[in-house]
Amino acid sequence: MELLPNNSIDVVLRSMAAISERQRLTSANIANAHTPGYTARSVSFSDLLKADNPFETDMSQKMGSKLTEISTDTGTPVDIQKELIDMQKNLLYYSMATRRASTIFSSLKAASQVGR
Repeated sequence: MELLPNNSIDVVLRSMAAISERQRLTSANIANAHTPGYTARSVSFSDLLKADNPFETDMSQKMGSKLTEISTDTGTPVDIQKELIDMQKNLLYYSMATRRASTIFSSLKAASQVGR
């Protein structure tokens, strides 16, 4: 049985918080798309997590696939198509995070039942 690193649950919790914040900003962008003077806002997972994206592999980082969004006002109008694509990406991140959490909890459950 694989032993869990001490910070596995923490990484999942921070990832879920980052996913939630990104979803909140994307929803706000879509809701305000036709508000006069409103410009799109963007958020970086790296900024939110205060670390590298936990879902990227060493190879993908070497190839330059890190998120490059800036967590500020973009100064551009809201592009609904881009926001909907971002929502789909966020759904994939959520799916990965919940699967990781499920794996962690399954491992903890199995470990707690050893010797019963």
